[in-house]
Amino acid sequence: MPELRTAFAGVSNVLVTDGTSSVLVDGFFSRPSLVKMATRVAPDRGRIDEALSRLGVTKLDAVLVAHSHVDHVLDAPVVAELTGATLAGSPSTRKVQEGYGLATEPFEELVPGKPVEFGAFTVTPVDARHSDGDRVPGEITEPVRVPAKAKAFKTGRCYSFHLAHPAGSVLVHASANFLPGALAGYSADVVYLGAGAAGKQSEEWREEYWRETVGALGPKKVRPIHWDAFWRPLSKPLKLLPKVFDDLDTTMGTFKRLAAEDDIDLALPELWKTE
Repeated sequence: MPELRTAFAGVSNVLVTDGTSSVLVDGFFSRPSLVKMATRVAPDRGRIDEALSRLGVTKLDAVLVAHSHVDHVLDAPVVAELTGATLAGSPSTRKVQEGYGLATEPFEELVPGKPVEFGAFTVTPVDARHSDGDRVPGEITEPVRVPAKAKAFKTGRCYSFHLAHPAGSVLVHASANFLPGALAGYSADVVYLGAGAAGKQSEEWREEYWRETVGALGPKKVRPIHWDAFWRPLSKPLKLLPKVFDDLDTTMGTFKRLAAEDDIDLALPELWKTE
């Protein structure tokens, strides 16, 4: 049986592969600067190519979009086209693909609870909730043509992704929030757990968040994601989100205590490192 491997590429970009079948969450590699975020943004083909090369990716079965904010969806249609993948997400994500002139490329609209086969993976989208302070809520109803304002990339539907494979299972939960009971009945060997903005919540909230995600899934490993400043290029070392947005030290303090109680391997994932 082939071995299942994962790799982290900043924000909530997670590659899961057995060497033959591969799926990628989000694939946001352009990471426009704050100046561009305040004006107009577009995919950066050079940065996309470089990131795919670092990940060793030439072909993907699917690019799964957790929600349609700029730091998740901006590059996804381009990454899908370059790798021959099916783009999978909400109707809002489809509007981005259409706006890029890629309407004839494959697209799978994801329905929470409905499994979809991508290569050797069975992907089940799970209904999720964006972290508190969603600055661009709503649906994208018209094609997004780039360069576009960052606020054109509205949330759309939010998903977690349960990736089942004969060699194991992975859950990618991009946003630090939860819907009570949403993950009941699922299990995963590894959980990539959204951490951004959790440090601004109460200790009680973080404990409940852990119970509703990690506690429900029973993983061996937890890797926090979406904690880095997503406007810095991947050619530079990752830096934490500024304290005005988050406090990762506080979050990790809670997570470390709970992971120790549950005997779970907890660590921040390293950029590009295969596990």
